[in-house]
Amino acid sequence: MNSERHATAFWALTAVLSASSCAQLANFQLPGTNMGAGGPGAINITPPKISFSGATLVQSPSQQSLAAYYCPELVQAPFGSSAILCQQLFGRRPSPAEMNVAFDLGFHISNPNQIPIPLASVLTAVTVFPQATNQKLGATCVQLCAPGQPGCGGPAAAGACQASSRDVRSLNDFENRAVDLLIAGGIAAATGQPFTFQAPSVSAAAELDIVVRFSFGPDPLLATLRQLASQSVNELKAGRSISFNIPFRVEGTVFFDAGSFGRIAVGYGPLDGTWVLPVEGLIPR
Repeated sequence: MNSERHATAFWALTAVLSASSCAQLANFQLPGTNMGAGGPGAINITPPKISFSGATLVQSPSQQSLAAYYCPELVQAPFGSSAILCQQLFGRRPSPAEMNVAFDLGFHISNPNQIPIPLASVLTAVTVFPQATNQKLGATCVQLCAPGQPGCGGPAAAGACQASSRDVRSLNDFENRAVDLLIAGGIAAATGQPFTFQAPSVSAAAELDIVVRFSFGPDPLLATLRQLASQSVNELKAGRSISFNIPFRVEGTVFFDAGSFGRIAVGYGPLDGTWVLPVEGLIPR
């Protein structure tokens, strides 16, 4: 008799769980489709549309700073006087921290859904000199947090930039990335708000412009740029500043938090371009 009661209770519980699952599925729509499973009144979740507006250089050393930095390494002078000669030509040699290069990625996001969808994380991979033998790949995951969350802006949790679909890029797709080449600086609305790691929410049926800032770790980038500087030894000896054009390729994935429906991943790029380091150093906003 007890076994019969247990069996009856088991099947009753199974029926309740099945009904609950069906109710959730009735309001679920697979990303990329226009058909909701629940008919009229169901919430159809479709991926937000992303337009990548480009990568803009916002901070860099000037050409004179580049010359002052590399001159002592590349110009040979008698009796070890390279440092003195270079300082006379170009001024004090900057520290690696003063040679920072930073850029902004701009995105226009359109949310076609009838519910707001917050951003969850942003995966970005940048290859400098993508067609050259001295190319360097940097990739990082920017995990965003709710406003007021303690410890916001710390290291990304495992899986924050991983996707189940092979149609978009995951952090694991860039296993050969250089350590500390790419550093996240935060996210902001394109209206000039401060950069933070708080997740902006794209309101229901609304559009939003965002900017994500990154910088290059000085040591890995300077080691790569040194190969270009070595081609300008004659200019350095003549006391002329040297210029750099940095070809790049940027690509990645933006992850959204759709609540009980899970995460939505939307890829962007690859986009190729070239940064030209200017005569005067840039100052970030």
